Amino acid sequence: MIVRRALALSVAVLWGAAGAGPAAAATGEDPDWPCVQRLVPEIAPAVIWAGPPLDSIDLESSPATEQLAGELAARRVPLAKAEEHVDAFATTLAPDRKDEQLTTLFARTLEIINQDRTSIIQAIKKYARGQRALADNITEKNERLSELPADQVLERDALIAERDWDIRIYDDRRASLTYLCEQPVLLEQRAFALARTIAGHLE
Repeated sequence: MIVRRALALSVAVLWGAAGAGPAAAATGEDPDWPCVQRLVPEIAPAVIWAGPPLDSIDLESSPATEQLAGELAARRVPLAKAEEHVDAFATTLAPDRKDEQLTTLFARTLEIINQDRTSIIQAIKKYARGQRALADNITEKNERLSELPADQVLERDALIAERDWDIRIYDDRRASLTYLCEQPVLLEQRAFALARTIAGHLE
């Protein structure tokens, strides 16, 4: 019983000591960001795009470009297949409009990827707030246990069962957080790779 109480308390204390995670503690960023990976709210075009400035051309996309951008941005589509789609699309473009249409394709693809990343980032923050609330519940139950007289066996057993269930949920969710934290980075890498592929076809 003592070991389990110590474990539960340490879980809550570790969460609280880290703020909402190592990144937030180290950089002073959003306290709801729990990931080791640095929080990048949005991928800036200038960071990954070597083509014409996006504000220098008309970025109105055709239905074909819009559909292709959705395919390129979709995580379900392997990156190699997405790059093949870019190569095939580039061969259909007239030389005098090639740069404009490729730049439009990049801009729309990046916009969709950023929208996807924003949704994931918000979900991660919500997840983190849930973890912090759960850690607070574990700490609160430990405090109540420390105050309960030893002869209140039924009450103590019930509270311990609740506390141990919270710990189990906390640990399961913490394991899932590693996967979630990787997703914005993977999308950033995807955007960079697609930008390079698209730019490779510019005149």
